[in-house]
Amino acid sequence: MKPIFFFAAIGILFLTACENGKKTWFPVDKEELPAVDLKIHRYGKALFELDTSDLQAGLEMIQNEFRLFLGTDFDDSLNVRQIYDFVSDTQLITIYKKTIEVFPDLNGTEAQLSDAFSRYRYFFPDKNLPSIYTYISDMYFEMPVLKTDSAFIVALDIYLGHDFPLYRRLGLPKYKIRCMGPANLPVDIMKALYFKDLAPDYKQRTLLDRMIDGGKLLLYLDAVLPQIPDSLKICYPAKKLEWARQNEANIWAFLVGNQLLYTTDYQTQSNLIQDGPFTTGFSNQSPSRLGIYIGWQIMHSYITRHPDTSLEQLLQLNDSQKILHESGYKP
Repeated sequence: MKPIFFFAAIGILFLTACENGKKTWFPVDKEELPAVDLKIHRYGKALFELDTSDLQAGLEMIQNEFRLFLGTDFDDSLNVRQIYDFVSDTQLITIYKKTIEVFPDLNGTEAQLSDAFSRYRYFFPDKNLPSIYTYISDMYFEMPVLKTDSAFIVALDIYLGHDFPLYRRLGLPKYKIRCMGPANLPVDIMKALYFKDLAPDYKQRTLLDRMIDGGKLLLYLDAVLPQIPDSLKICYPAKKLEWARQNEANIWAFLVGNQLLYTTDYQTQSNLIQDGPFTTGFSNQSPSRLGIYIGWQIMHSYITRHPDTSLEQLLQLNDSQKILHESGYKP
């Protein structure tokens, strides 16, 4: 083996070892996890594969499984016509074909979510799990996961990858498109479950409140998606996540030195917690949402010091100053 390939191979092995050896914040014996057998209902696929020459008969055939979408009266020709116009739209057909190319099946996603739902049920046994449906939304990127009382409806066309040309034509920025790949889908579903059932309901005033709130969400993702890379949980490119790790002490010094932790100024908070190409006030090489990143590290520090605190108890803590103090956070 020539030296350059030898060192490249060693580098790959090292990175793999680091990833495989990363800390598990809420370790669970797999034998203790409740069984969850998840089936994702693909409404978009079922709809676009119907024979449009006899659309009414096809709709009646799939209506029972997809009553969430097809609760209408198909004896009314206007209802059938509206669906015909939808499945005959040339742009929607192009989008549908791309979803089949990217997602020929959802077996991998079902496996990931079955494990995540199992962990969710382990940590929160009193919470109900939703049914999952996918559909073609015609680029409804503002709300990729719609929530009802008992189901999540996922716009599969929002997860087609950064090179899908329609995303750029919509005027979406690169940092937004970066989070629209197939690997982001399980993360967004588990986030939606968090915001539906678990998100703390208290008034947030200071930057620290919002940092801790964002840190709780990411720590929850650590628990229910332990195999997902950190870069996907927070949606950072690998290089920018590494920048945040290497500069963590400097970021903290900036926040403390400028007395920003307890600011209630909206613009200052937005600069540090909103998405974007980078965090205002830092290098263009920085990722966005550095306040949220630091909140995540504070929560890591807290659970390290308080390992007997359950995830449910941790999410219910609502005094951000006390959390910071008891975390002993010192990057």
